[in-house]
Amino acid sequence: MNNTGMRQLRHTIIAGVACVYILLPCVKAEGEGRRSSAVDVHGVRHQANDYPGRAPWMNDVLKTVTPNYAHSERASRHMGSGFLRLMLDLKTGVVKEVTILKSTGFPALDSSAVDALRRWRWKPERWKEIDLPITFALSRTKQGLYIGSQPAWQ
Repeated sequence: MNNTGMRQLRHTIIAGVACVYILLPCVKAEGEGRRSSAVDVHGVRHQANDYPGRAPWMNDVLKTVTPNYAHSERASRHMGSGFLRLMLDLKTGVVKEVTILKSTGFPALDSSAVDALRRWRWKPERWKEIDLPITFALSRTKQGLYIGSQPAWQ
């Protein structure tokens, strides 16, 4: 294989090992120690670490959309962890507003996370607000696109 072919193969491999993590219940966001939490219909805040296994608000998710990790961001090796707050419509479970509490450090990654999380849906009349850590990372140990610890295609 010539040098051009090797470069193309190397770029393909790099693109193939990109990962996006939405760190769902009980997993710390890098460097922040922040964990998922949620405010229920009665206004009580619940912390993910108060529950064994998966947090109840993550069991109430009806629809998820994986953030796009653009090729240009992966090629530039842009990675980072952020923390976002989702305000839900109580009657419908639709995400009304997404606020960045901590940026990933890259506007394109923040925008991708916000765009995806706006399309998430929860069971109605259960949660008012949900805080989620998110991490965009490149890894040689995990291949493909991941949400939490589960491959996006499962």
